[in-house]
Amino acid sequence: MNILQTCYSPAWGGMELQALEVCRRLLRRGQRVTLSCPPGTRIANEAGRHNIPLLTFAVHGYFHPITAIRLARELRRRTIDIIHCQHSRDIATVVPAMLLSGKRRPILLSKGVGSYINKKDFLHRLTHRYINRILAISDVIHRNILETLPVSPERVLTLHDSIDTTRFSPEHARGDAVRREFGFSNTVLLIGFVGRYSPGKGHEELLRAAAILKPRFPDVRYLVVGEASYGEGRYEADIKRLAVELGVNDVVTFAGFRNDIPDVMAACTAFAFPSHAEAFGVVLVEALAMGLPVVSTNCDGVLDIMVDGETGLMVPPKNPEELARGLGCLLEDPALRTRLGKAGRARALEMFDEEKLTDRLEQIYRDVLAEQRF
Repeated sequence: MNILQTCYSPAWGGMELQALEVCRRLLRRGQRVTLSCPPGTRIANEAGRHNIPLLTFAVHGYFHPITAIRLARELRRRTIDIIHCQHSRDIATVVPAMLLSGKRRPILLSKGVGSYINKKDFLHRLTHRYINRILAISDVIHRNILETLPVSPERVLTLHDSIDTTRFSPEHARGDAVRREFGFSNTVLLIGFVGRYSPGKGHEELLRAAAILKPRFPDVRYLVVGEASYGEGRYEADIKRLAVELGVNDVVTFAGFRNDIPDVMAACTAFAFPSHAEAFGVVLVEALAMGLPVVSTNCDGVLDIMVDGETGLMVPPKNPEELARGLGCLLEDPALRTRLGKAGRARALEMFDEEKLTDRLEQIYRDVLAEQRF
């Protein structure tokens, strides 16, 4: 199949990373894939680094008649079979381009973010009639799509984000190297956290939980991994200042951005996922795949991933006391950590392995192509 993946987002986060990973997986399977994205963005740079064919357009806002004309020319020239949009706003460019190209092609849209407004207006009815499938990242997003978009239920499917369970495996990671780098002994209990500095990721709750736990577990350490997104540098500074104010800056290490997340997770004893709300939570799946016992909030798309008491412990969001209670249970019970870690790894292999979910994505492509022929 000749597949055009689009992601006209200028940011860099979970959606952009997943778009990149989908391209890489399909290329490895012998599909012909081109990624269309804005020039000079992080996703464009990363795609170039991984030798993913690129088609760049500077896309801002919603309405892009000139870009649609240029994209239509490329659709004719490249004989594209399927268009898969990874960003909702792409539809406003892709649908006109497909119509201008003179040939109907299946269009798929992946949705990882819910909407708080009803989008069943004339413009959305006009564009969404040309979308063959909408792929929801989780069940909560699936329900949101049916509530807010003008699409029939049979055109909406749930397809979770997936991970490389071979890369994210406790057998292949080198946690000892990370511990040496930061000066943690092999015996110290280490709580891990991975996430960008953005309100709602739960940094405050983790630091407050650390302050609650410190008198009881003075030797426990916390490793916070991630960087600020564009425009969120002040929030990062506020979080580091809060660590000082709470008196936990001596037990919390801020590691910044890391490319070796499997090794980071392998260094940890347990993992904290205190997000206020998540459409899904890829980093949570990665932690499960690494065999880490997890304390997670019980919000939104997390419910697709976690089984409370089986793969980890679930607590209410925005509640540092409950987060501290859950982490304390893991810290004092090695047998519980082992049991939860094994069950989490098994669930990641069963439900979120990239090979299984890429099989399903390719079958969806084949299904919509078959429909298009009739």
